[in-house]
Amino acid sequence: MVNNVLNFREFISIAVDGTAIRLADYLPSDSRWSHAYIGVKSGSVRWLSISDQEPTASKGNYVNPGGSIDWTNPEIDYRGVIMNAKFVKAGTTSAELEVNLAW
Repeated sequence: MVNNVLNFREFISIAVDGTAIRLADYLPSDSRWSHAYIGVKSGSVRWLSISDQEPTASKGNYVNPGGSIDWTNPEIDYRGVIMNAKFVKAGTTSAELEVNLAW
């Protein structure tokens, strides 16, 4: 039986500019992070979760300011996605990620 309860345990805010950042580099060191809900503020971002590729201003999954990325389905373990996710701003305005982490 799947545990359908997410226990959000951490909140972090990360600035995103024109250089791609790896989400895992900003996370508290705990390998149990299996779910995340990410809000995008201020500017748009692009993201990829492919270990050997980086997003650019024109390549990757696009998220508008005010949008979100939802990796919270309790039946899916998102650890690989979270550890490989990289973000870059997609427009002229730097963005901010508001990251809620759970296991």
